[in-house]
Amino acid sequence: MQYISALMIVEMLCVNLYVSHICHERKASPKIVVPVMVAFTLLLLGLSALTIAALPGYGEGSFVILGFFYVIPLALLYRCGIKLTLSVMCLSWSYTMLLFLFSQYLGQVFPEPAQPPAMLIIQTAMYGLTLRPFLRLLHGKLLYVISHARPDRGNMLLRLSLSTCATAFCASWVLKSESLAAKLALVCALAVNTVMMYQALYGQTRARWHAVQTRQESLTDALTGLNNRRAFFEQAELLVKEERPFTIAFLDLDRFKSINDTYGHAAGDWYLRQFAQEFTRQFTMEGTFYRIAGDEFVLLREGEQSAAAMQEQIGCVSIRSADPDIPFLGFSCGTAAFPEDAGALDELLSVADQRMYRAKTDAQAQTNIVTTNED
Repeated sequence: MQYISALMIVEMLCVNLYVSHICHERKASPKIVVPVMVAFTLLLLGLSALTIAALPGYGEGSFVILGFFYVIPLALLYRCGIKLTLSVMCLSWSYTMLLFLFSQYLGQVFPEPAQPPAMLIIQTAMYGLTLRPFLRLLHGKLLYVISHARPDRGNMLLRLSLSTCATAFCASWVLKSESLAAKLALVCALAVNTVMMYQALYGQTRARWHAVQTRQESLTDALTGLNNRRAFFEQAELLVKEERPFTIAFLDLDRFKSINDTYGHAAGDWYLRQFAQEFTRQFTMEGTFYRIAGDEFVLLREGEQSAAAMQEQIGCVSIRSADPDIPFLGFSCGTAAFPEDAGALDELLSVADQRMYRAKTDAQAQTNIVTTNED
């Protein structure tokens, strides 16, 4: 039985060293790494023969404590920080220790003489089934979080790894012990681990919420509250890429510079906000309204619709100033449909822009004719 247990422990050790090797970048050649690791392991085995029996829970996983001394050769032979090294070691030892316990207790269903080899076979089979998914999870996800998270969040994950390892150790101790101290240690370890897991979950959730909020702010025009130029181009380029039809209306406020010059820039900001609110309130048809520049706006509507139909609908919008001292001077509009009028976004905007300036020119000419006739 002792020889089988020793083989199981050696197998655990090999798996842990393999995990550390996979997860860290080696800075020494294999000719140096292998002899150093073998010599260090022999040193630890000699040390454990003298000291480990005095540790609580002897034979139930206390050898894990000595395993932490591998931080020393790992720091010398691999390019890895102490935080990353400890996180990997804790998660790896938790994994191998839980499989060790699983194999021990599952092996007890066999007749007593067959239990030791059954435990070793079960443990080896479990490594064969679970080692690759464990490495994929550890290397592909957890290490990325540890390496790229903010310092405070990386420290939380390290503490969570240490707590998980401590919980696994206490479980291995208490499962074959009637000691009150062992049971209290397990309860405390579970409590600490649970609290830290919720803290980590809260931290990640808050980080995601902050990322969503930041993303939303980056797509919103601060003055009017409308979607901004970046939001428009992202949505329009996506529609073009997916070849989904849509129609845009390019709107430009008439003589907006005279508002700033006459009433000041604060009044000009108010003017822009009022226009955005009134147009959004009156134009109840489906679509998204964007402010893409100072006094330039774009309305985007998905689906098939002719540019002329949208132009006619927008022509029904009548904006009146909420301040009698600041008159509303109107706006000009040009529309274009994808892919009917253009097959690329820049060409589509150019068509709508040209039509908008043509409408503005026609409106000014009409105003001049009316003024001349009155004279």
